[in-house]
Amino acid sequence: MIRLFVSLVCGFLVAVAVYQPANAQRIVRLGIEHYDDGSERYEVSLLKLALEHSGENAVLEVISLGDTTQDRVLLEFEQGRSDYNVFYSGGSPDREQRFEQIDIPLSRGLLGHRIFVTRKDQLDRLKHIKTLDEFRDFAVIGSGYGWPDTDIFRAAGFKVVTAEWLNIWKMLSLGRTNLFNLGLHEAHSEKENFTEIYPNLTVDNNVMVKYRFGFFFYVRKGNHALADLIRRGLDNAYASGAFMKLFENHPRIQRALRHVEDTDLTVFEIPNPFLSERHKAIPDRYWHELN
Repeated sequence: MIRLFVSLVCGFLVAVAVYQPANAQRIVRLGIEHYDDGSERYEVSLLKLALEHSGENAVLEVISLGDTTQDRVLLEFEQGRSDYNVFYSGGSPDREQRFEQIDIPLSRGLLGHRIFVTRKDQLDRLKHIKTLDEFRDFAVIGSGYGWPDTDIFRAAGFKVVTAEWLNIWKMLSLGRTNLFNLGLHEAHSEKENFTEIYPNLTVDNNVMVKYRFGFFFYVRKGNHALADLIRRGLDNAYASGAFMKLFENHPRIQRALRHVEDTDLTVFEIPNPFLSERHKAIPDRYWHELN
């Protein structure tokens, strides 16, 4: 009798331990670089949208990573030492191998349209640049450690100085570089965070460099359930029209598109020699064509 009672109790405890209600809430934790809370970031809004369209009871938490370098962030993420289970960054063959990449470019390729924060005293020189060689001779570009853009610009013959994110702003203001490359939808909002600290900096309206390049969501290798959830949510958001509605109406995207429409940009296209076949195979419908 005692033996039967113990068996029943053990069986009950095991059942409790493994039982998960069908509607149990899943918490998705997104790590974001730099210091803001992510509330105004397009990528944060997009992941919220994907979770809403995933068909699961999933909620988003955002974790600010401060000024940790992207290389360090990715290493801790890969090794399971992070508090977050989703990260987004520019794509590269290395990241495709190390993580589960969801192959839908978040900003529809705007990340590969690079504009530049510069010092106000450099604007007149930038205004008169008309050829890629002239721009290459002029530019000393600040770029972050671990950014794929660093390698892309160097491969195109540009002088690039790498530093931690906060230091890039300081170096630019002090004249160690003359440009800071950022995605079309990043430059204005990020510069505004430093207006009081570095009042001599501004966003240039003269030059844009473009290459094929996308932001992607990443989860740890082997976490197929979370990767499938995010992929399904993004696919469903595209199918319902919600993805494009967010893209067309988000303030940061609207500002990026106005930057192109309202300025007479000289546009230089350079190759991205680091594109994988997987990246190249992403259908054209996921990439935005600027007029």
